[in-house]
Amino acid sequence: MLDLKSKIKHSINFLFYLISCMVKKKKNRIVFGAWFGDRYGDNPRYLMEWLVEQYPQEFELIWIGKPAVIEQIGIINKIKFFKKNSLPALYYSITAKYAFFSHSHTDISNLNIFGNCITVQLWHGIPLKRIGDDAISYESHNDFFSKIKKNKMDNYSFYISSSQENAKKLLSAFQSFSITKDKILSIGQPRNDFLVTQKDDSSNYKKKLYHLFPSIKDKNIITYMPTFRDSTGKNFSFRLLKGKDLDKLLTILQKHNAVIIEKNHYAVSGADQANLTNSPFIVSLTNVPFDSQELLLATDLLVTDYSSCYFDFLLLDRPIIHYAYDYQSYGSIDRGFYYDLENVRGGSLVISDEELVESIDINLTTPDLYRGDRLNTISFLLDDEKGSSNQEIYKLILKKN
Repeated sequence: MLDLKSKIKHSINFLFYLISCMVKKKKNRIVFGAWFGDRYGDNPRYLMEWLVEQYPQEFELIWIGKPAVIEQIGIINKIKFFKKNSLPALYYSITAKYAFFSHSHTDISNLNIFGNCITVQLWHGIPLKRIGDDAISYESHNDFFSKIKKNKMDNYSFYISSSQENAKKLLSAFQSFSITKDKILSIGQPRNDFLVTQKDDSSNYKKKLYHLFPSIKDKNIITYMPTFRDSTGKNFSFRLLKGKDLDKLLTILQKHNAVIIEKNHYAVSGADQANLTNSPFIVSLTNVPFDSQELLLATDLLVTDYSSCYFDFLLLDRPIIHYAYDYQSYGSIDRGFYYDLENVRGGSLVISDEELVESIDINLTTPDLYRGDRLNTISFLLDDEKGSSNQEIYKLILKKN
């Protein structure tokens, strides 16, 4: 049951939504946003930059986010930037014909002002973890405002998926948002177009990383990118290793001329800084504005847990290690999983610090050891990742409408 404060908030949001339904839309105006306005990245970024390159005169392209985002964007011709929830941002959003999100309308505006707008849920990766209606912690509300919000206000025009199997999960996860099969376009993700087309130029992104950290120049890159955890629990860092595990890790890194780059999930702060070991072989990229897809291109070996970044990385056909130290608890207490990780893994599956360190040596020595697993998972979950998502979005949504 909603309290009075929530009812007032929902009433205001509903009023603005109704107003937005009556506002005339400018046919070539597109607004983009990602990660609640905090980041310039993910699928909306790659679609927008592709449109800038391919159709610079056809659309009015607008990115809306929090002030810090302007520093991430830099200077890109043909792109306008407005501060989230400012009057200009509200004006351009309410008059846009198209809106592209990575999460929800809150990527662009706290108010849902996208009535009669063509809204596209690009999402932010293939879910291994349960999402939306399927999450263990999900609670359905049947009050008036909740029904209106899901069935009308958050009723997206289109969703994109990476495969038919991925589409099935979207149908389940967004079932209370009036999703239907005809709204799902199995055309791959814009951010993965970037990986597919830039794969042969990966050295350029290594150079960008070397420029940021001159001390790692010409080293092989091991990247650690963990997922977000809803519940409190252990957040692993290589800099938490002590004793024989740390000594063995450093020996292996020296053997393979490698360093570890750690990039924590956007929503977590990572391990307790007081307990971290300082080492020239382990570098943190968490608070450095370096795009995740560019980091994947620079990566020789990916270490993760259940993050969807490993699905993207599969397209590069490079070794992956899953450090599943809390697999059982995450699956039963946090969100839960759609699949048994054993069946959709991208490489080694380890559960202890000792196994992790040993697996790094094995995968750097024999990078094709788990190639069969990579190909199987691509066939199952990334079958529609052909490197043409942006073109298909243009053809099926922007040009057609």
